[in-house]
Amino acid sequence: MSKGNMRRHDRTVVRTLVQLMWRDPNGNEKYTNAHTIDVSESGMRIEIPEQIPERSYVVMRADQIGVSGTASVRSCVRKGTKYVAGLEFSAGMKFKPKAPKADRVVA
Repeated sequence: MSKGNMRRHDRTVVRTLVQLMWRDPNGNEKYTNAHTIDVSESGMRIEIPEQIPERSYVVMRADQIGVSGTASVRSCVRKGTKYVAGLEFSAGMKFKPKAPKADRVVA
């Protein structure tokens, strides 16, 4: 790990669909589809159509990369007409890439 990179795990570029569910501040269930930007062993960065409050918990499912469970929203910032959210996996959930290749695209 270099001085400029304080991350615990390297990111792998992965583009795939993720289904999300969370509760808004009023307790209502919200659902959306997101696309991954990159994934690491302990979390992922996704592009979503609406903002999810930081520190919210989401239930997520990304079948094509074998990831499902809960995650905490660590950041969520507007990028153009979309939002980019950083999720940290909960309860020991981990992502293990199937191929050692740095850039991987999953349709």
